[in-house]
Amino acid sequence: MGSLSGARAMLAHLKRRELQLLQELSDVRKALAAQKVVLDELVKASAVPYIDRLPNELLVEIFLLLRYERRTLVQVSRRWRAVIFDTGRMWSEIDMLCDSLTMRKSYLERSREAPLTLTIRSVIPEPDFFLPHANRWHTLNVFGFTEVTLSLISQIILPSLRHLVLDGAGTSLYDVPAMCSCAPALKHLNLIDWEPPLPHRPLSHIVPESLEELLITTSHDWNFEKDSMHFPSLRRLTLDVGDPIPFLEAIVAPKLASFSFTPDDKGSISETFTGTRTKFINVSHLALSDMWEVNEQNFRLFKLLCRVFCGIRHADIHVAYLPTLFPNRGPGAIDHCTCIESLDIQGIVLGSFQPFQDLVYGFEKRMRLGQRKLHLKLTGDRLMDKVVTLNTSDALFQRLQECCASVVLDGIPVSPPLYLPM
Repeated sequence: MGSLSGARAMLAHLKRRELQLLQELSDVRKALAAQKVVLDELVKASAVPYIDRLPNELLVEIFLLLRYERRTLVQVSRRWRAVIFDTGRMWSEIDMLCDSLTMRKSYLERSREAPLTLTIRSVIPEPDFFLPHANRWHTLNVFGFTEVTLSLISQIILPSLRHLVLDGAGTSLYDVPAMCSCAPALKHLNLIDWEPPLPHRPLSHIVPESLEELLITTSHDWNFEKDSMHFPSLRRLTLDVGDPIPFLEAIVAPKLASFSFTPDDKGSISETFTGTRTKFINVSHLALSDMWEVNEQNFRLFKLLCRVFCGIRHADIHVAYLPTLFPNRGPGAIDHCTCIESLDIQGIVLGSFQPFQDLVYGFEKRMRLGQRKLHLKLTGDRLMDKVVTLNTSDALFQRLQECCASVVLDGIPVSPPLYLPM
């Protein structure tokens, strides 16, 4: 056993050693933390950003959604600049009025062999420069004074033209050249503000048999002889006219699958439909937009359209039509649609309880009659105050869910505060 002084000396030595080791441990930990920071910075510096890992093909699809941000995108990196300048579709939309001559020529060259979308206002500038590319015209929008442009394109062949928008500014369709010869593959035609063609030259004599979609917006009355216009390939018809019934009586469209209508509340509306009940039996989708004025005339037209298109399976209806769809007394417009499977009620504004009460009443009535439950979609009005919310645990909404196959909310804020009374 050692002496007391020796033991004290050893203890002091061990304490000093302990302090040295603690200092070394602290230094190592500081060095470790610093090295981790260096390593993280090196990893970040060497890592490839997620967007730069995307293949060029996917980048192109993203850039096409940001077509009008080209000037910003080309400044991001050399790769992005190369992708944008090497993609013809990025330069295929040309506005003859807004773009300068230099820009138009530059776009045309950079578009290479991509299908072209041209917007023409009144006349085609530099026709000798654009007409040699007529085989690439895919979409053509003509606004303003169209006579000169139509006269010009009637003398050429547009084999690739699929979409055509024509603004007539109140002139007659009689002057429109036959598209069957100059645009034999036309699929979509949008006619804006045209007077109807003369009876001896109906619309079907102007458009090719390949037409699949027709949109007509006009304040003029279009009246033709019954079954005088044949559209063998037409699948979608959209009318924004005063009275759609005369046009529906005049067309023969065995493949028609979708009909959309926007009332304009101008003039009188037909009370009856002289066509057969099975004329539009293949139409599965009906869409009625908001009416300018809620009145009895529009309600009667809605009922009539439900009889005309009695075979529909899906309907997009504005909330204003609910009183006619599910009236408190007597049969409703929906009773004519025996094949209906789903409803999309648009323009819902929270704070008004009546639409929910009408829906619950109508769907519970269907259940009592043993009719099928429908799939329901409620679409909120775009201008609706988002502060007001829907309480999905409320008894009225619960009843609505119970009498529907499903209920989907689109654009309707949900949270507890709103109370829907019984």
